[in-house]
Amino acid sequence: MRDRIRDPRAVALNLALILVSLLMLYPWLLAISTALKGQGEVGRNPGLIPQEIDLGKFVDVFWAVDVPRLALNSLVITGTTVIAVLFLSSLAAYAFARLEFLGKELLFLFLLLGLMLQATALMIPLFQVNLAFGLLNTHLAMIGPYVALGLPFSILILRGFFQSLPRELDEAALIDGASHFRIYLQVLLPLTRPALATVGIFVGLASWNDFLLPMLMTQTSDMRTLPLGLITFVQSGLVIQEENRFAYIVMMTLPVVVIFLLLQRQFLAGLTAGAVKH
Repeated sequence: MRDRIRDPRAVALNLALILVSLLMLYPWLLAISTALKGQGEVGRNPGLIPQEIDLGKFVDVFWAVDVPRLALNSLVITGTTVIAVLFLSSLAAYAFARLEFLGKELLFLFLLLGLMLQATALMIPLFQVNLAFGLLNTHLAMIGPYVALGLPFSILILRGFFQSLPRELDEAALIDGASHFRIYLQVLLPLTRPALATVGIFVGLASWNDFLLPMLMTQTSDMRTLPLGLITFVQSGLVIQEENRFAYIVMMTLPVVVIFLLLQRQFLAGLTAGAVKH
């Protein structure tokens, strides 16, 4: 430990990492600081430390923007999307990693083409499809596209993780008479929790924070999601106060930050484990 402390390169690296961390944290700290400041304080106190802490604005914003309704919609859409993506992508990843069938590699490359698709380029076709099936202004109008767009990346991550698991696990289960679905569900899937956490966080963030698709697919205020609460802000008149906007942003992002902190170990393990062959 002392040798590492005395090593100039290690000290320089640690200082650089601390500096980068502070730069990454600064926007979040600025948002929290602004949200805590009293009304109109931002203009006279641009620093991080509030002169006056006002928590009452959180209550005002909470009810003025109808956060419970928006949060419920976001939770239903995000939760259903994450569950569907984890189930479908893990099944597909197991098949691509552990089974042999005709055209497997070609089909896998075809699925990876989805990584090149940009959601903004698909808005008009998605709107037309949802309109034709009568799905506009419903949760399914957003869940379906989110699931489809999240599958290619999820399958890629989970396939690498499944490939890193020892083949002896499959062989032992097959000798005991287990089917492939039972091997997937009871033997291998419990071992993929880090990768599942990684995929769940990425897919959940994408659907939770999305603004464009809900704006196009929702027609009434009771179907809006949390990002669309900014529209309600404009209608309520609270948007004129900078502190109110940041109070809403903090409330909207806090659940995601908490979930990430709880799953950060699994998240980091899932990013790296699939790249290492056991």
